[in-house]
Amino acid sequence: MSLDGISSDDRFAILALDHRDSLRAFLRPDDPGSVERDEIVRLKAELISRVAQFATGVMLEPEYSIPDLVGSLPDGVGFTAALESQGYLGDPGAVPTTVLDGWSVEQAAASGASVAKLLLPFMPEHRLAEAQHQVAADVLAECRRVGIPLVLEPLFFGLADPADRPGVVIETTRRFAALGPDLLKLPFPVDVSHDTNSATWRDRCAQITELCPMPWALLSGGGPFDAFVAQVEAAVEGGCSGFLVGRALWGEAVLAPADQRSHLIESQVIPRFQHLRSVVGI
Repeated sequence: MSLDGISSDDRFAILALDHRDSLRAFLRPDDPGSVERDEIVRLKAELISRVAQFATGVMLEPEYSIPDLVGSLPDGVGFTAALESQGYLGDPGAVPTTVLDGWSVEQAAASGASVAKLLLPFMPEHRLAEAQHQVAADVLAECRRVGIPLVLEPLFFGLADPADRPGVVIETTRRFAALGPDLLKLPFPVDVSHDTNSATWRDRCAQITELCPMPWALLSGGGPFDAFVAQVEAAVEGGCSGFLVGRALWGEAVLAPADQRSHLIESQVIPRFQHLRSVVGI
């Protein structure tokens, strides 16, 4: 299925704004529940109004941004609609992923989304690995029935040894690429604090590319921006088709006092995004 709504010449420069639980925890780590809905909507609206024009697509969700902010997207910039329910941050391996209550693939398509997106906490040897794989297969089948492309985001958790990260990410890629989603959204396959060899980074990314008959794009994972740039460079050299970036891009801006946010978006967030675009050749 076509990913034209969120890509440019088969390259992806996607602004990730589908955060919910993680954004509340980011804004108020000591009291996430105190973050009001209106505050989140305003933050996302400001980022869309200033940054989305530089993106090939925007990641949204049905609790704060669909349909609230869909009309604010620039012409020609499509959006992905998150499907997964929340509540997995505290114990991501507790239960299989479910679609958000009151939401569906059909509703995502009807909202005008170019693509649906499903995040699944996943570890290859975990007791829920097969159940999570089946969740992905079922959701993909529903997307095919409805006629909307799917981004799959299998995301590791609870990794005790950083040396295990390449094996976990590559095996996860192998399993989910075999399902045939339209795009895989993946973490960097190396813990860069454990392995600083950029040639190894590139080789690991090339292994992912060999496993993927579909494009894959790199998620930012909320780390420092400069570290993410280096990862995108290695990933693109290894065959990655782009990036999906959230807090690594705009984290400092949304944590800043409201009267400083506009300046930070202009002086920091937009130049960062433009630099990432240049790395992926857009």
